[in-house]
Amino acid sequence: MNLTLRMDPLRGVYLISILFTFSLLQAVSSEGLEECHPAKSCGSCMRIDPRCSWCKDTSDTFISLRCDTREELEQNGCSPADILTTVSRVEIVQDLHVRDPTYDEATDELLEEAIPIEPQEVRISLRRGETQTIKAKVRQVADYPVDLYYLMDLSFSMNDDLQNIQGLGETLGVRMRQITRSFALGFGSFVDKPVSPFINPIQAVTNKVSCSDDCVPTYSFRNELRLNQNTTLFSDKVRNTRISTNEDEAEGTLDAIMQATVCKGHIGWRDDARRLLLITSDAPFHIEGDGKMAGILTPNDGECHLDEDSYQTSHLYDYPSIGQLNDTLVENNIITIFAISGEASLYRDLANIIQGANFATLTSSSSNIETIITDTYAAITGSIKMTYSKPEGIELSFRSNCTRLENSPYPLECSDIADGGEITFEVDVTATRCVNQTFTIYPIGFESRLTVHVSVMCNCSCELKPDYNSSYCSGGSGNEVCGICECLPGRYGDMCECTGENDEQQDQTAKDQFCKPDNSSSVLCSGRGECICGECRCHQSPEAGEEISGTYCECNNQACPLDDGEVCGGSERGECVCGLDQRTNECQCRPGYTGETCSCPTQTDTCRASNGRICNDQGDCTCGKCYCREGSKFSGPQCDECLTCTECDRYINCVKCVRFNTTDRPSEEECAACIYVIHNVTEQPRLNNTGSCSLSDLNNCSISFWHDSEETVNGTINIYIREKEDCPHSETSLVGLELHFLILLIVIGIILIGLLLIFIYRLYTWYLDRKEYQQFLAEKEKAQWEKTSNPIYKCGTRKYVNPMYGK
Repeated sequence: MNLTLRMDPLRGVYLISILFTFSLLQAVSSEGLEECHPAKSCGSCMRIDPRCSWCKDTSDTFISLRCDTREELEQNGCSPADILTTVSRVEIVQDLHVRDPTYDEATDELLEEAIPIEPQEVRISLRRGETQTIKAKVRQVADYPVDLYYLMDLSFSMNDDLQNIQGLGETLGVRMRQITRSFALGFGSFVDKPVSPFINPIQAVTNKVSCSDDCVPTYSFRNELRLNQNTTLFSDKVRNTRISTNEDEAEGTLDAIMQATVCKGHIGWRDDARRLLLITSDAPFHIEGDGKMAGILTPNDGECHLDEDSYQTSHLYDYPSIGQLNDTLVENNIITIFAISGEASLYRDLANIIQGANFATLTSSSSNIETIITDTYAAITGSIKMTYSKPEGIELSFRSNCTRLENSPYPLECSDIADGGEITFEVDVTATRCVNQTFTIYPIGFESRLTVHVSVMCNCSCELKPDYNSSYCSGGSGNEVCGICECLPGRYGDMCECTGENDEQQDQTAKDQFCKPDNSSSVLCSGRGECICGECRCHQSPEAGEEISGTYCECNNQACPLDDGEVCGGSERGECVCGLDQRTNECQCRPGYTGETCSCPTQTDTCRASNGRICNDQGDCTCGKCYCREGSKFSGPQCDECLTCTECDRYINCVKCVRFNTTDRPSEEECAACIYVIHNVTEQPRLNNTGSCSLSDLNNCSISFWHDSEETVNGTINIYIREKEDCPHSETSLVGLELHFLILLIVIGIILIGLLLIFIYRLYTWYLDRKEYQQFLAEKEKAQWEKTSNPIYKCGTRKYVNPMYGK
């Protein structure tokens, strides 16, 4: 086949230099960091591994792969000034020290807000797969402002509870002002959606209730009293509040919580206060989807819909979901307290789902509500719970010097923290994707947050400043970008040395034959690359981490078999590469692993028995597991467990290998596995620490041998076998009889004795039967029967005479 390529004058020189460079690459490709080598651009090099650097050197002194470690690039001739890498860093943007709030001593007016966490803002730049650490501090602020909003179920069953909390405002205000100078108390109530079937159909039409004169029409949620530091208003408002009623057992609790959370202006939540939402009820709650019973199909939008402090449009929106409610509470930094007198298990489960929520059991008359509030607040302020907004492509790990609670649902929870106490902690930030993120880290209950801006460096600045029509790219046939050529239209190749023209002097069909595995294939480069200058140039895969390679682009580094859900068992075990034929995928295992999927560890440490031997010399170690030999008495993970074995059993097979030539001799593999030193002796050696054993062959001859009880200094065990066997004589011992003949005699004897016993038993029963029969005959002869007639007997015949007979 003749192939004619049309080249520019300088193209031949460039092509020769490329071939020379490629041959040198083969010599160095096995060195450096292999994970870096597949990168085709500076940006892709930065995304592979934090240790990878890129060389943009275009001089003839650099002859290696462009993506490798900095040390390897310098060793291969890349100028240090042309090595591109990115340096990770942590920059603190705002760092105000933690402090308690400051109040005016005369008026208790807040003069300076508290700062519970430092620093307040951090900027991190790092590579994908790299970790940077943030050091921070949190203070359990003393005298911190508190907002408590009392949200009460005012269905008919809570009537006595309403009366018992009328004096709560004054007493609670006194207790809470002992904790903080700035305490605000608010009040809200809820029942259910005022639509059928949640209320009586007649009420839905007439808006009249039938429970009593004190009842008001059913409503969803009302903001009875905005948060106010004048706690006497709370008692006045409670006295003027009346109960209501609904038809079903469940209440619109989640509706009320949603509105009390998102309607910040109506409720009066303060930005610089710890926000507590206390919910009291004795009934279950409606959940998302229950609104369909009333024909309400529009999902809850999580927005504020209060009109004149009342949720007037509850009939238009469904109940919120628990997940939606949790996200809203977290977003608004509100801590919920569920004080429940009924359905305890239901609300306890709800408190476990909602972040930062607390649960307490309320008495039937709410008489312990003050104790619940003060005890729960003490528990909240006695610990610090750290959490964060969930960033994408970022993994966080917390460490701290505090007393951490085990099995906590929070990334970090520290207990036994007094007012004014501080903890320090560290957060490891690892980027797993090339996505810039901003997230927050914060203690639950405080509005202040640590804002973290993460910039993942996945590109190179030189990619934004190409050298257009560079002479480096075959005399201006492409643009030089970070040391590689991006060819102009119609030009291809590493140095843009190929053209895409097709004329009479250039047989394109002939060139395409080099891009197909055989003549039967009509697809060039397996459909995953371009045929350029008679060779396949594989496309870059759109999937992150996927590389297409091979002579005909048939290989894919994600197409190898999986083990434990990862290709080739994961990067720590092996990687998927193109095989020697450059056409099929195969796993190239890292040192320490083997097998088709690199799932088989080559180390034998897990097979080593307690005596230091691999599988106790009773099996084979395969893939880190012991497989005990068939027929062996030993079993267990290291083939060292034997319930019926003695110390002699360990050496018997090796002795048989030396002395037996019969069918009872172990296999060649077992004999080859014997590692003991064998000595033939005429008598027992006079050595200390030796064990005595014996075995019998098929001729019932006894072979005596002795072994070392412990390994010698050089790590071996000696076995001493007595050359002379002890065989018994047939004329002096019963043991000399043939075993099968003796067994036959015993069997025949047992059978004869059995038959004799049966015969004796049968003869005895015959004698008894004959004796009884003779007695019967004798008694029969002696019997004398009286001869008389039966008085009631009548003869069976009658005689009749015909009166006309003879006339």
